Amino acid sequence: MTDASQFISKRAQSRKSSHFANVPTEQPPAGFKPHSKPLLLSYGTPNDGFFPIDSIDVNLVKFPFEHQSKQGHANGSGSTSKANNGYTKEEENSTSVHISRHTKTPNLLDLSRGLQYAPVPGLEPLLEFTKDFIAKTHKPAYDDWGSILSTGASDGLNKACDAILDPGDVILVEEFTFTPFLKFVNNVGGVPVPVKINLSNDSDGLDFEHLENLLKNWSKEHPSLPKPKALYTISTGQNPTGFTQTVEFRRKVYKLAEEHNFVIIEDDPYGYLTLPKYDPSRFSSTDKVDPAELKNDLTIEDYLSNHLTPSYLELDTTGRVIRVETFSKLFAPGLRLGFVIGHAKIIDAIKNYAEVANRGASGLSQTVVNNVIQDKLGGIDGWLNWILKMRATYSHRKDLLLQSIYQSEAFKKGLVDVIDPKAGMFVTFKVKFLDPAEGNIGGDEVVSAMKQLLWKIISHGVLVVPGYNMTVDQNFSLERSNFFRLCYAPLDNDDDIIESGRRLTDAVLEFHNNGNKF
Repeated sequence: MTDASQFISKRAQSRKSSHFANVPTEQPPAGFKPHSKPLLLSYGTPNDGFFPIDSIDVNLVKFPFEHQSKQGHANGSGSTSKANNGYTKEEENSTSVHISRHTKTPNLLDLSRGLQYAPVPGLEPLLEFTKDFIAKTHKPAYDDWGSILSTGASDGLNKACDAILDPGDVILVEEFTFTPFLKFVNNVGGVPVPVKINLSNDSDGLDFEHLENLLKNWSKEHPSLPKPKALYTISTGQNPTGFTQTVEFRRKVYKLAEEHNFVIIEDDPYGYLTLPKYDPSRFSSTDKVDPAELKNDLTIEDYLSNHLTPSYLELDTTGRVIRVETFSKLFAPGLRLGFVIGHAKIIDAIKNYAEVANRGASGLSQTVVNNVIQDKLGGIDGWLNWILKMRATYSHRKDLLLQSIYQSEAFKKGLVDVIDPKAGMFVTFKVKFLDPAEGNIGGDEVVSAMKQLLWKIISHGVLVVPGYNMTVDQNFSLERSNFFRLCYAPLDNDDDIIESGRRLTDAVLEFHNNGNKF
């Protein structure tokens, strides 16, 4: 196996883990025996008796948007009173997680640990959960791998960049991307170089032919730059385009990584939210769908075997894949909690950086997430069942937005098109009459026309993200910037999703009929 330490940046290699309160690192004198019950006068950690919080109760829903469900708010018969959230006291107890000051249950966390300074890699029960979860969903193809908790995906990405990029190192980035990542590259002095995305409807996203030719002809294309050290890819439910790479496509990319010796940073905040193809038959009824009726139709085994796209981790035999995950899209963004999986040496380099950056993730966030999953959802399978419930809701929302667009006059006239995503929360909404490939507009005119169209869309009361706002290099992507990113995650209900599609397509139609002017 390749020595993963070759991928670690000089800056990261120079860091050593230490703490002034640790026991001496040199060999103890002959005859030394550690005391069985040492008393701490070293660490500046307040005893949990000083903590003002004695316990926390976390009340859960049974499925997404339960607060909007008729079933969730239905009053029970008889004299049993309902709590404010619609549950009887007995029902409330069954959906409540109690976090006490102390616990003896090994896989749970208590407030004496959750409110205390935590180990930089993460509190042990949740850290072990992340390893067990990855072992079940995306197990690496080698043994010497590890996990470290982060304060969300952005923190994980920043630390991944620090671990492998030295000033002047080149990293390949999908031309349309999660642009905050470019700040992390800039922070370590890296050089981002865009790789084309194929925006055809059946695409894998990343343009493999362009990537392959770029690597083969690197010295001609970029004579002043070193060969790429890494590739950053959002491989499933890509942001902003929504594309998902097939496993066959990933194998080809991984083979290139081995041939040209670069690291793959795989950012996967959305990958577990796999989506079936748009199915118009789901909307045969005009009645509003109750969230309680959005049933998951998959078993865990079927989901893992036939629906969840394998990660680059599963193809990795040389320790060159760094996978960045987050609880933001599956639990809650405000907890600022995620984790990074990679070769043990790279994870160690990330840990050393965390010691000088933010000292790791919030202990309280770790406690809430861990205990909800372990105490109430039922561990890994329970967490996967919650993900499948979210998947059903996201699938419904995606199809509802697509239906609204498909039924519009703008779509029927061929003015717009959409890409049905296989995962995630984003739809690519292409403005076809502003596509340079159609010969109706020059490449350098696309962005100016799209900016005017954006104002028209805003005036119709809907907010979207233009593709040109999410480029590595706007000039490089001019001819492919005639699209908007639509996200069906933030809206409150079905009515708002349908209305957003109507307003959007009405705005596009009006803009077109006005001669591509506001």
